[in-house]
Amino acid sequence: MSQKATNWMKLILLTGEYADVHFMVGDEKERISAHKLILKNASDVFKAMFRFDANKERTENANVDSHVEVPDVEPAAFKVMLSFIYADDLSELDGDNAMAVLYAAKKYNIPDLVGPSLKIPIPKLRNVFSACAQTRLFNLEIYAENG
Repeated sequence: MSQKATNWMKLILLTGEYADVHFMVGDEKERISAHKLILKNASDVFKAMFRFDANKERTENANVDSHVEVPDVEPAAFKVMLSFIYADDLSELDGDNAMAVLYAAKKYNIPDLVGPSLKIPIPKLRNVFSACAQTRLFNLEIYAENG
């Protein structure tokens, strides 16, 4: 993707311009806006989530935005996932959110985000015991390159 296109994708994610879905994320239900078309092209989970009858959508819900509850994902991790989907941006992925991002990547079937989530060096992880438990939960080889 060109730098201009990347910047534009980051801008529409940041501003929520033309967003047609709003996620209520985490325990505090932080509202995070996104675009169904972009999400559907990134994940078969999102594609299934947003499958609809086009005629019904046009006639009954033309001016109604969708809201999706996501109580089991941390808002910061959800934002990292969206930044990756929109612009291949991993600048906010760090030891504090790596395991939460891994959970979101597995939940929404974003395999290209799993690897970077696992490559955070062990000393930078917020809680190494939690990281071990999560990787076992997902049947992943833990930190083969970092160990």
